Amino acid sequence: MSRSETSVRRQLLLPFFAYFLLLASTSFIAGGIVHLGLGENTAYYLALAVLGVVCFTVGNYLQEFVLRKNTRPTNLGAFLLVSFVLSVGMGMMTGGVQHYLDNPAYSSVLIPVGLILAVLAFLSREGVKLGPKLPALMGGTVAVAALLFGGLSSIGRAITVPGTAGHAHGSAAAEPAQATATSTPAAAIVSAAPATETTAPAAQTTEAVHAEPHTDAHPEGGEDGHDDH
Repeated sequence: MSRSETSVRRQLLLPFFAYFLLLASTSFIAGGIVHLGLGENTAYYLALAVLGVVCFTVGNYLQEFVLRKNTRPTNLGAFLLVSFVLSVGMGMMTGGVQHYLDNPAYSSVLIPVGLILAVLAFLSREGVKLGPKLPALMGGTVAVAALLFGGLSSIGRAITVPGTAGHAHGSAAAEPAQATATSTPAAAIVSAAPATETTAPAAQTTEAVHAEPHTDAHPEGGEDGHDDH
């Protein structure tokens, strides 16, 4: 293998693939987690979330242990486990924001919990040593999460309309079909009504003509109107 081929693989193909996996994983995890809470196609969205976690883990492995193999510790298992928690936390935040209007109560829990998980996992993943500042950081993170939960819950209660469904895929297509099905008999009755109204006068006219007495007035002198000679 030539040096140019090795350069293309390591400097373009692998970095691009790792970057794609990291970005795609966020979308997969966010979509899978948020739709699991909405109760839509549970098996499919569970598989989508798992696929996102796998993509995130593989992307992190390529980026940190293949492309930057000299800058990471050798504890691969711990790194992948923390990356899994980080991916789930980020997916909870992004999915909750994306579908907040569809299910405010569920998203109000996803966003703050995801924030706490993501911060903890990122600190562990990067090996950040805060020392005495760690309790203050964690206390601030928990306080922000609590404020997010309270604020998002209040906003959700204010904007939620009673009796309305949330994120129901396919309902928009089903409702017009149902409306068409229910309106078809009415349309048939309406279309049949003019026919009844138009035929009835015709029948009445025919009957009136036949029922009308013969009142031809004949002049005197003959029944047919001619004078007798």
